[in-house]
Amino acid sequence: MSFELPDFLEWSSLNALRREMRAPLAANFVPDHRFKDIDLPVRERLESAGVDVNFDEVEVLDDGTLAYKGFRVLLYIRDIGSIGHQESMPRYHLAYCRTLDKMRRNSRFDRYVVANGDSGSFQVNVIENNVRTQHVRLNVCQNCLDEVHWDGFDMAMSREDRMRLVSGFALPDFFRKYPRDLMAVKPAHSADTAPLNVYAQDWPEVSERTKQQRGYRCGTCSIVLRQTDSRFLHVHHRNGQKHDNRDSNLDVLCIGCHAEEPMHAHMKRLSDYKTYIERYRR
Repeated sequence: MSFELPDFLEWSSLNALRREMRAPLAANFVPDHRFKDIDLPVRERLESAGVDVNFDEVEVLDDGTLAYKGFRVLLYIRDIGSIGHQESMPRYHLAYCRTLDKMRRNSRFDRYVVANGDSGSFQVNVIENNVRTQHVRLNVCQNCLDEVHWDGFDMAMSREDRMRLVSGFALPDFFRKYPRDLMAVKPAHSADTAPLNVYAQDWPEVSERTKQQRGYRCGTCSIVLRQTDSRFLHVHHRNGQKHDNRDSNLDVLCIGCHAEEPMHAHMKRLSDYKTYIERYRR
């Protein structure tokens, strides 16, 4: 036995009264069974599967490491062709290194995912006959270790020494030195004690001495610039702090490479930059 419910809108004369008053009619009730996906908190997503990002969403911090929505993160490629030997697999990145800079210039950052788990195992999509998702171990990028000078790492080392440091690298150690949660990190200085971000009085001497020690060679493209062309060679502070003249914080860069550093695009408007490009890059 079945029966139909009455149309309560008409039964109560509600719409009849609305018609007489020339008011809008009441709409029939229609249940909405649509459900919204539940978004996990950013922290949980970063520590598990990771988050697909556009590079515009990733921040390069003063120490060269990477951040996303208040958390320090790692970058890696999620889609891979097949599972091979660990040495042949993509690397994960913990700093804005030469490799990431090259990828940015080639507009290939859409291939990356951010995460910050510390197991060394990353969720990837294996693109073979059928796409399958699994967790695999990846090695850290050597250029990243060089960027943050991890445990004295230097690309000028022998391959054997570099691979020893790569195999011994542990993400828990990294996140102890560079905490994940940026909001929980207490600043080293207050507004009253923070040093002014200005060059030291002896900066001209420090700059020239650093160029001499590095053989007047650009640390990125390896061009050597001396004598009349030395004005095209700059000394760059890795962490953006102009008063921090530790040797490990200084890079010698030609003006062409210096202008490609984060937040240095303004250099491309300089006459020296234009002259350098005309003379050496064309």
